[in-house]
Amino acid sequence: MRSLGAGVVLLVAIAGMVPPGRSEVAPPTNAQQTLLAAVEDGTWRIELFQNTPAQFHGRPELVAAMTAELQQLLPG
Repeated sequence: MRSLGAGVVLLVAIAGMVPPGRSEVAPPTNAQQTLLAAVEDGTWRIELFQNTPAQFHGRPELVAAMTAELQQLLPG
């Protein structure tokens, strides 16, 4: 998360999903998410949200690295 000024923040995150009945992140679901939020009248509001599939075309090592990072965040 990065402050862009008074009452405005930018959050960049990675996300993945574990399919039902499985215990590992499914690489095809990896995504990079970007969110821009601003405070208005004391309440934070999302101004922009983007979800981009993290396909890394032709760079399987990047897919593997992202999947490993996400897998480490799972409980147990």
